[in-house]
Amino acid sequence: MPPASYRLDVVCAKLIERLEGARPTFQGDDARAEDRFRAIAEEQIEGVIVEHDEILGTPGWGALLRREVMETFLPRYTRLALDHNQIEAAGYHSWRRGDPVARVVMTFVALGGASMAYQLTHHPLSLALFVLALAVPFLPEIRRGWYRKRYTDLLQEVIDDMGRIQDSLDGAPPRMVQERIQQAREQGFTEEVSDEARERARQGAAAREPQG
Repeated sequence: MPPASYRLDVVCAKLIERLEGARPTFQGDDARAEDRFRAIAEEQIEGVIVEHDEILGTPGWGALLRREVMETFLPRYTRLALDHNQIEAAGYHSWRRGDPVARVVMTFVALGGASMAYQLTHHPLSLALFVLALAVPFLPEIRRGWYRKRYTDLLQEVIDDMGRIQDSLDGAPPRMVQERIQQAREQGFTEEVSDEARERARQGAAAREPQG
């Protein structure tokens, strides 16, 4: 069982932080986004493998980590991220991307509808439509907040699923875990890392050391 910081869900949560930093840069260029996501994921994985092996030296764990991140996590993240990029590029599907003209026009339309409803019904409850009309200028922000929360919730679902995979590995017999590791190796996933990754880890460790 790996320490908490090396669990699949924790690794993927940290990876999402890096991926989200790069995601907005590639709006409208899905191919470049996918390439960059893979490069960031591979760099993150190598860093985790180096650190994990130096501390624990668990044979084969890196191959299994690489497969789960690259085959299970990354495709799901990529789909969600590219979809959200399209939504952001479209102004969260707000008319005219919620510019000032759109806000003014929608507000006048809403006020006109509320006035017409009151004139036709003279019902006190129809006055509530005027209150709703005053909220119309803020609809773009409401839509943006809703889409962002939905995106965050979907990413959390992915992290939770990775946690369940980790829990199943933690509770599996050692023989079954070794079989999963062997399958990962047969699919071409290894625990090998580049010299650059080891150098980055060495520099990072040196930077964290207290200065005398």
